[in-house]
Order: sequence, then C-alpha cells, then structure tokens
Amino acid sequence: MGVTLREIVHDYGSGTASGKAVRAVQVGGPLGAYFPTSMLDTPLDYESMAARGGILGHGGIVVFDETVDMARMARYAMEFCAIESCGKCTPCRIGSIRGAEVIDDIINRRRVRESLEVLRDLCDTMKFGSLCLLGGLTPLPVLSALKFFPEDFGLTTADVDFIMQDLTISISGTGNTNEIARR
Repeated sequence: MGVTLREIVHDYGSGTASGKAVRAVQVGGPLGAYFPTSMLDTPLDYESMAARGGILGHGGIVVFDETVDMARMARYAMEFCAIESCGKCTPCRIGSIRGAEVIDDIINRRRVRESLEVLRDLCDTMKFGSLCLLGGLTPLPVLSALKFFPEDFGLTTADVDFIMQDLTISISGTGNTNEIARR
C-alpha cells in the first residue's frame, strides 16, 4: 500500500482502455468516490483515501476517459443502490429511487436549487439512516461527482457550494467522519 493512483493508472494500467486522456478514477468499487486527475498523486492507503473523502472498499479501481459524463455516473450510483437494495430500510429502498429522479431534475435544469437541496438532504439521510453500507455509501460517488465535475450537471460554483455546505462523508461503524465540502 502507499503506491499512488497515478502509478496504478499510468504505470501498471497503461491509462485508459480507449487510449484517451484520464478524466476520473473511482476507487473502492461502485460506491467509491470519484477522484479527478488533480488527485492522482493520492497514495492508495486507508488514511490518504479517507482524508480526501474516499474509501478503499473492496479495492476496485475504475478509470474513466475524457468522454465520461459524470452526471450519468452519479445517477448510476443511485440506480445501482436501488437494484441491489434488500428493501429493509426506507433511506436505501426509496432514497435511491428518488435520488435518481432528483439527479434527472438537476441535469434537465428543473428546479435546480430546490433539487440540490433535496439531494443534499437525501444524501444525508441515506448516509446516517441506512441500515447497511449499501445505502450509507451511495452518496459518496454522487457527492464527489457533484464536487469535482459540476459542469457535467450544468452547475455553477455557487450551486456546488450550496450543496456541499454542512455535508460530511461518514463511514458507518468506523467512527471516522471526514468533511468533503472543504477539500
């Protein structure tokens, strides 16, 4: 552990499968945070990932080229959660479906500020109210996509500041809370 994302992506993985420029790297599986290229010098260890609002999860790393639409990837996180949900808890079962709908509203420029507020509250509810980490971690890729790739959602800096205020990334059961809004 301790090798950087840049080394893994470029030295070991030879960049993207398409040969196009790297735009984002997702670490930790389908519920891991998205890292922009400016964060590729992050060491791949628990502490460094947590300090930047990410997780190692099961260790999966997905590299996205410059053609990726990060708004679609954020929506995919909510869809993934809806499909995989066991249905026991409302934040995961209903929240993930509603999350995909709200992301659609943002992308389609419908009630953007209101939709951002709903998404912020929904992510907070999912993080702290879900019974397991499926629902609890679904906000990670959504919030990191919003933070680092706001242009894919048609958002302004003010929109991003609005949704990120007072949000934290919490990894349930570890007692470890890291602010995402200020990094």
